[in-house]
Amino acid sequence: MCNSNLENTGIVNKHILLNHFVGKSEPLQKKVIEKWLETPKNLNFYYECYDEWLKENYLFMPNETEAFQKIIQGRVPKKEVTKNNFSLLLGVKMIAAVIFFVLLGTTYILTKDFIFYKTIQTAFGETKTIVLPDNSVVTLNANTSIKFPRFGFGENTRIVHLNGEADFSVVHTKSNQQFIVKTDNKLNVLVLGTQFCVYARGSQANVVLRKGKVSLTYSQNQVVKNAVLKPGDFFTSNNEFKEAQINHIPSPERLSAWENHEFVFDELTFSDIGRILKENFGIEAKFQNDELANTQISGTIKAYNSDELIEAIAQLLEINYKVENKTVYFFE
Repeated sequence: MCNSNLENTGIVNKHILLNHFVGKSEPLQKKVIEKWLETPKNLNFYYECYDEWLKENYLFMPNETEAFQKIIQGRVPKKEVTKNNFSLLLGVKMIAAVIFFVLLGTTYILTKDFIFYKTIQTAFGETKTIVLPDNSVVTLNANTSIKFPRFGFGENTRIVHLNGEADFSVVHTKSNQQFIVKTDNKLNVLVLGTQFCVYARGSQANVVLRKGKVSLTYSQNQVVKNAVLKPGDFFTSNNEFKEAQINHIPSPERLSAWENHEFVFDELTFSDIGRILKENFGIEAKFQNDELANTQISGTIKAYNSDELIEAIAQLLEINYKVENKTVYFFE
């Protein structure tokens, strides 16, 4: 224990050493400590004070290790380094090494996605068409992100991660390599060469197939299920796949009309349209009453931004609205 009984060692005492350990030593005091450490009998007192400070301030070990090594380098006679002193030094170095590798591992985890994957994100109200390294074409709807490997795409793998809504036109490869779309809600779409649209937001997932053939895998009540879609098939699910079904629709291309800034409403309730406003433009919709929220709407509206869409809906239903702070209020 570094106590007052051991402080009677001359000009260097416990108070001076504790200040030194936290970097508060003046240049003159550092020189005095260096000179003081040349006397072997002072080493035990230094180690005891340092050990006491270390236990109370372990978060500062890496900095102190460097400072301590600078002070004693070339000044401590090797024959005076006892087994206990050597163990202390070794322990400090090992802890510093562990901290270094933990920080290195953390940095790798935080940056590996950026290094190995490319992510493309659209903003609210924005659509974007990209060409993947295998020449497949993907059009992203608003508020959507897609992630895919920077290296070896089309050679080693053709896996993309989707969060949002996107329309895919996948090219066929000579090796018949599968193209796989993975979503955050654990819906996987496996294809070879085809045209389809995937919607995956929250607990809801939809897939509509225009051309080719796709196989879906998803988990329903902890049971992995599969579904095969043919052109015109529309897979819909919600509530984490507790409700899933496949319907055949005559015009599957209508469900990707958003690529042309068209919104197709087929007996959608007003509250469903409110969800579209939220997902595509970040606008929250509030309704005067439940009757208005449950009103069904059918038709196609072309709109390039949220203002145009809101205005068109209000005119279609002959109602009023007011927009305040990213919220639109609909009332009769």
